[in-house]
Amino acid sequence: MKKLLFLFSLTLIVISCNTDDDSSNTNLGIEGNWQLVAILADPGDGSGTYQPATGKTLQFLSTGVVNCNVSFCFGSLTQATTTGTYDTANTTIDVDNCTGTYVLNGNMLEVNHFCIEPCGERYVRVN
Repeated sequence: MKKLLFLFSLTLIVISCNTDDDSSNTNLGIEGNWQLVAILADPGDGSGTYQPATGKTLQFLSTGVVNCNVSFCFGSLTQATTTGTYDTANTTIDVDNCTGTYVLNGNMLEVNHFCIEPCGERYVRVN
């Protein structure tokens, strides 16, 4: 009887343990809303670091459309909403003839624009 109770208890423990208990949105892909938290400030010599930033949001729709609340390109923060496309196969974003690449790491999105010196932005998921 003790062996049966032990096996039953062990079975319950194994079943209740789940290695995927992380309730974060790490498997949602790029779709959703993202808020800017940092930009790469580089003087042109590669010594740049990410500095805190705010004010820019990206919205990735399931249809391959991306909306930005300001100009998507670095250095032109107009208040006009811009719309473009993104490609998950190539990890690229193209808005108003400004192309960038992205890396998605869980709830962190890093966007790199094509610039003379390193240009980058980091976003966190907000939905």
